[in-house]
Amino acid sequence: MGEASRLIKNTGIIAVGGMATKLVSFLLLPLYTSVLTTADYGTVDYINTIALFCVPAVSLLMDEALFRFLIDCRIDEERSRAVTTSCVVLLAGCVCFAFLAILAWLIFKPENLGWVVGLVVAGALLQMASAVLRGFGDTVGYSVMNFTASALTIVLNVLFIAVLRWGVVGMLSATVIAQGGVAFSFMVMRKLWRYIDPSAFSVSYARDLLRYSFPLIPNKVSWTINNLLDRLIIMNTLGASAAGVYAVSYKFPGVMDQVYGFFYQSWKESSARALNSDEDESVFYNSVYRALRRFMMSVVLLMSALMPLVYGILIKGSFGEGLLYVPILLLATYFSNISGFYGGIFTAHKETGIMGTTTAVSAALCAVLCVVLIPHFGLYGASVATLLAMIVVNEYRRIKVAKFTKLVEDRVEQVLTLISIVGVFAFYYLSAYGAGILSAIVCLAVALAFFVYMNADVLRKLLSARK
Repeated sequence: MGEASRLIKNTGIIAVGGMATKLVSFLLLPLYTSVLTTADYGTVDYINTIALFCVPAVSLLMDEALFRFLIDCRIDEERSRAVTTSCVVLLAGCVCFAFLAILAWLIFKPENLGWVVGLVVAGALLQMASAVLRGFGDTVGYSVMNFTASALTIVLNVLFIAVLRWGVVGMLSATVIAQGGVAFSFMVMRKLWRYIDPSAFSVSYARDLLRYSFPLIPNKVSWTINNLLDRLIIMNTLGASAAGVYAVSYKFPGVMDQVYGFFYQSWKESSARALNSDEDESVFYNSVYRALRRFMMSVVLLMSALMPLVYGILIKGSFGEGLLYVPILLLATYFSNISGFYGGIFTAHKETGIMGTTTAVSAALCAVLCVVLIPHFGLYGASVATLLAMIVVNEYRRIKVAKFTKLVEDRVEQVLTLISIVGVFAFYYLSAYGAGILSAIVCLAVALAFFVYMNADVLRKLLSARK
């Protein structure tokens, strides 16, 4: 199977498993925003973000290393060594984290520390189970497991929030129970314990895993810092209500990011396999790069143009102000996604150090911009800080990736894209600030024209396939 076909097939399987639950979860926003206050929603988002920050440091990203090394394994003995060694390292990380959490509780007694611990352990288990399934080539099993975890989270959220009225406790409980329970269940059902053999543990192999994963920790942590910093400053300067509005604004870019995530999971595998295939990996990389950047920018502009209609339908209560920040955050997500594409090439060559250094630069810039902009410009400042940080890491990685492959840039396309962004954003904000329905119509027309022009080849193939 060619890598392009494998990439499309795996992306489709993963998307089928994740799309339905993501869509239902998104459609439940009216429930969440009508039952929870802005402060409650901001608190949940705050705790979840802290947990996401802790997971890479606790797990040492053994899931990333295990997945990449399992791709190269050919016999069960090699797989057993990879699974056993990575699990031992993960267990050591969890034990250290538990000790530090107990120590922090005894000294500081921080609020919600128990929830952070539960979310971290549950998240690490789910990621590890996912890595084993993907590494063994069981894309369907991976998709089913994550679908089940997402579906159970939604069901428990509805039960705990709408029926039992548990509020913040309900949302956090749903995540911990669903992720931890499903990960453990799948490990047992798929008999993954067969690959746990204490005699297969290897210190030298553990060093190899850590040599690959350790540079990824700053990368993962820095991405989380980019998301955490603005929330921290918002919580401490503008309050929990503003944090709740910002969290809801991020839900729409989050959908785009999650859809991209279906592709990215497959891209990490295909970009690595392309190095060992008979195909010219440079041609393969460029074909994917061109299609990806065109499609993702089309999504940004279309989502922005449709936002005045969609936001009002899905979001209830006092969250309406969030409409103003969505386009900026969508554009930031675009640059984040494209930089992730470059990251797939880095990990394919096992050059993970670049991932950490590039994202650390972005995180440092985000920190400075958040401190400067948020007190003066409020949530606009947070949005712009995120966008600028994502642009920097994207450009940094684009320059660095030239060491491994030459990616072709289309200058005409870049100019047309810039003009379209300016046009859509200008008419969007004219409409948002009361210029009337004509501005919204022009905004949508520009976005649709861009989408059709940039994706003309794909659209022609789809139309010819239906004949």
